[in-house]
Amino acid sequence: MTLSQEHVESGETVAPAETSPPPRPWRPWVPPRSAPAQLDFPLVRNGLDYLASVVEHLDEDESMVTPRDVKYAILHLQAAVEVLLKARLMAEHWSLVFSNPHQATRKALEEATLSSVSTEQAVTRLRNIAGASIEDKEEKALTDLGKHRNKLQHFGLTAPARAMEAKAGEVLDFLIRFVDEELLPRLGPKERKEAEGALRGLRGGLVNINTFVKERTNRIRGEVKKEGAANRTIQCPDCDQMALVLGEAAGPDGEPVHAACRFCASRWDREELLSFFRAEGQDEPSELNTCPQCEEWMLGWGVRILSDPVGEVSFCFACSVAFPALVPCDRCGRPTEVADGSTGLCGSCWEDAVEETRNGREDPTDYGYGPEQWDYDYDEEQQ
Repeated sequence: MTLSQEHVESGETVAPAETSPPPRPWRPWVPPRSAPAQLDFPLVRNGLDYLASVVEHLDEDESMVTPRDVKYAILHLQAAVEVLLKARLMAEHWSLVFSNPHQATRKALEEATLSSVSTEQAVTRLRNIAGASIEDKEEKALTDLGKHRNKLQHFGLTAPARAMEAKAGEVLDFLIRFVDEELLPRLGPKERKEAEGALRGLRGGLVNINTFVKERTNRIRGEVKKEGAANRTIQCPDCDQMALVLGEAAGPDGEPVHAACRFCASRWDREELLSFFRAEGQDEPSELNTCPQCEEWMLGWGVRILSDPVGEVSFCFACSVAFPALVPCDRCGRPTEVADGSTGLCGSCWEDAVEETRNGREDPTDYGYGPEQWDYDYDEEQQ
């Protein structure tokens, strides 16, 4: 408001005139956020949730992995390591998660006020007390990850992103194996079911992480070759990795398993494998699936094996034998091994063809038999 010169000279007091406030800028209406009733992340769920975050950051199928993705993958992967190792120690005895078990109290555990075990201490106790399998190479990968995490968390880190991603791949490979072999079998039914569901959700993304795939497949191939099982390890229909080993004695729950994938943990019985590896145009098992060695109808077609991964071969899911040169017989449909330049007939059909060429094709009616009577047993007649 502006006072006139007359009012100022007379000394009159003038009440300010009422004015409207300036209009507020328009903003879209946003519904109020509703917070969850509570955070609910017990030990195992918390560790697997950190792993889910790692997969989200490193999943190259979703988007290009950036240095920032690698940074948070390392931070969350180290958190997953700490939590999941403690979960395994808890399964052994709750006092083992204390840095000094002699000072362990239930109160400190329940209130989370304890000084907890370090990664190095956890590895030592898992090996010496729980009997867990942790190799020296895996321990070194955990130690390196911890150093990188500390630099990132407290000081900052300058390093090649791909190198850090490779380190993360090593630890991720270890953790999945550790959870599968060491943790899941020791959980209660409800917690195990939840953890298995979380892992199923993770495995699809894990396949897309190049470094994870490389580290895990290299380790699996080394193990399989050392066991002398490369000739019975085939490409898994679920994850496409050369890690489905036939003839596995039993799964983690003790149930008999015909084939188990060491990459994605899927299990297959031989009928399922036969159904997947069918010949082109085949709807159900037939003579085409007869194994030349064991004679069972368990021969699959188009199978890749670890001992010769270049091409596809025929492979028997009953006796675990590969047949690189089999083709269907042109006459009876049974598998036959065909060398270069030979015909597409099996031995029996070749002999029949030669006999027919020499003597002419016999007609059953020449002997007074109808078609339904021709299938007699010649040896039986001679007796």
